[in-house]
Parts: sequence; C-alpha cells; structure tokens
Amino acid sequence: MNQNNKKLMEDFSLAVLKEREAISEVISYLSHIWKVKLYAEAGYSSLFTFLVEKYHYSKAAAYRRVQAAKLVQREPKVLIYLKEAKLNLTTIALIEPFATGEKLQALVESSLGKTKEEVEELLRELSHKVEIHKDKIRRLPIIKSSSAAELKCPELKQECFTEDVSQKEKKTSLEMSFSPSDTAVNPIQETRKVKIEFVADEKVAELIQRAKEVLRHKYPHGKLEDLVREAFELLLDKKDPERKIKKTLEKKSNDVKSETRYIPKAIQREVYQRDEGHCSYTSSEGKKCGEKNFLELDHIHPWSLGGNSTSENLRLLCRTHNQYRNQTL
Repeated sequence: MNQNNKKLMEDFSLAVLKEREAISEVISYLSHIWKVKLYAEAGYSSLFTFLVEKYHYSKAAAYRRVQAAKLVQREPKVLIYLKEAKLNLTTIALIEPFATGEKLQALVESSLGKTKEEVEELLRELSHKVEIHKDKIRRLPIIKSSSAAELKCPELKQECFTEDVSQKEKKTSLEMSFSPSDTAVNPIQETRKVKIEFVADEKVAELIQRAKEVLRHKYPHGKLEDLVREAFELLLDKKDPERKIKKTLEKKSNDVKSETRYIPKAIQREVYQRDEGHCSYTSSEGKKCGEKNFLELDHIHPWSLGGNSTSENLRLLCRTHNQYRNQTL
C-alpha cells in the first residue's frame, strides 16, 4: 500500500471514530432532553416528533435514537458500548423494550458485539414472550381505477387470507364476486390502499372468526377490512378523547353548574372550534405544538387560583403540554 492510500485509510479510521463519538454524544444529549421533557418546552408533543420535525430525522432514525436515549437512562454504560461499537443503534432499539428490571444488565451485556440477527435470536432464547415480528403498515401506490369493478374490488392483487388455494380457484372466486353490471366504465378515480401485517396468536383468529359470524348480515363477504374498521370505530367511540370532546361539543346544553370545575358544553364547543382541534401550546421561540391527539381543556389562569371557566380562560392542550404546564406552575 502506497503512502497516499495508507494516509487515506488512517483518515477514514479517524473519521469512523469521530462518528461513533458524535452518535454517543447525541444520544447523551437526547437522554437528558427526554428526562426533563425539554421537547415539550420547545413545543413538541414527544421526543420522536421533536427529532422528526425540528431536525428532519427519518422516522426510523428518530425511533432508534429515542429508544437509545431511554435505555441510557436505565443503563449509562450503553453510551460507552455505543462509542466502542460494541452496540449499535439498531440492536439497542431491539433490546430496549425488554431490558428492564432484573433482565436489564444481563440483556445488555449479552448483546455486546452481536449482529441484529444474533440479537433477535437472543431475545427468542431469553423469553418465549418476546415477539420479534414487527407490525407493519405500508402505504401502497395510488391506484388509478377506470371501472366500477376495480373500485369495488381494488384489492384483487392482495394475498387471500386462505389456506392452499390455487391461482385458478382464486381467479374463479374473484370473478364471481361482482356481476357484469359492475364493469361499467366510470371516470378515472384514485384510491389509496395500505398493506397491514402483524403476527397474532390463535385467540385473535378465533375472535376474527366469531366477528365474521356475528356481523354476517352486515358484511356477508366477511372481509377483514370491514371487520377491522368496525372494531376500531367502536373502540375509538369509547376511548378516543378527541371524539369524546367533539361529541360533547355537539350536544346542546345550557346547564351551568356554579362553583365547580364544570365547563358548559357551549363553551367547550367554542374553545374547540377556536383552537381548531389542535394543541394551542406555543414555545418561547414561536413553535406551535399542533398535536391533535390526547387533547384536554386547560384553564389559563388556574381554576384552583380563581380562574373562571370562560372561553377566554380556556384552551386546548395535549396531555404532554398540560402536564408540562402543571409542572412549571
């Protein structure tokens, strides 16, 4: 190796070392930012959103760094292992959900120097409860459909959820799923589909089968898409704070209870419409949070200190910023 090439390799080795040090330093900073929730003060609802929106990390890169920051809080040695290349962000992200309690130190040390595949195998061996398969939601290319048949059955290319069905049988079943009248040509329309993958146990399969039976009158074809939509609509109607607020605001009521924290529904509606269904927290640098999930009504001048439940004294905050604000009072 000539002198120029030797110098090039030496410089590259130095650059790699600096890169490792830089990543370790970034994770150290993130660990402290996450611990004291500085991302909330900056106007973001989560550390993940903070990295994606402010520093333009990809979602995958942001996720790995968030997982590393959390693990460092529990095991500071992770920073040293990261700097020494005994662990990398990918393997750290894999073990973080399971590196808790008594398993923490043993799992971290057992992962040193291992590849992603070796760490996955390690997780399988450590606990039969560990699920390595990752849930996936992937948006498919927009389909331009020119016929009603395509619009009614856009998932023709999707794998059927059946066992040992030949291509001929699949084709026959699809051909019988709509009548000749469905083939009338309509103006070109665009539909967006997503592919969802997850691994479940036998109990989930039994629940799906029972749902098909119960809802056969409504969904005679028993499509998983219809069943999943129905299930999640019912779930969100009961559990989604945003939906609850909307429903509350839509109901007319002039019932005003004095000397309580009760907020009249008309005022709730006014606040929700004014804040456009988004968290209204704005950082000192002018960054507005804008989160649409986990919204709560907050008294600007605290109710406990004499604040009134008027629209002027109320605002929408996400749970993160409502809790952050209570900590800073």
